Amino acid sequence: MIENLTRLSKQSTQDKSLVHVSCKQKRGPSMKVGTQVILKSSTYPNKRHVAHATILGCKSKQLVGGVELGRQFIEVQVDQPIDECELLVRERENCRTLGDAFTSRLTIAWPSACIERFSG
Repeated sequence: MIENLTRLSKQSTQDKSLVHVSCKQKRGPSMKVGTQVILKSSTYPNKRHVAHATILGCKSKQLVGGVELGRQFIEVQVDQPIDECELLVRERENCRTLGDAFTSRLTIAWPSACIERFSG
């Protein structure tokens, strides 16, 4: 129970630091499951590209690493890190960076405001 409260506390703290962009607004026809995207850094300034990824889902009740995805996050699979040392917004078991997520092949939650469609 304490572990669940810690996760919820961590999740709400992280959610407050991000600008709200609903999944429906961000994920139009070009941002559906299977779309290849570029992850941008979640830290300011967040224009820096940090990885290539594929969208796997954005249902707010879906669990990713034991935490509900929520409306501000999208589940992705890291296809190729650009900055392997970029910290994850939500850590997963033994997975703290984009490089870790790529190596372990774990899916991660990434802020929808920090995802852009890959066009190359």
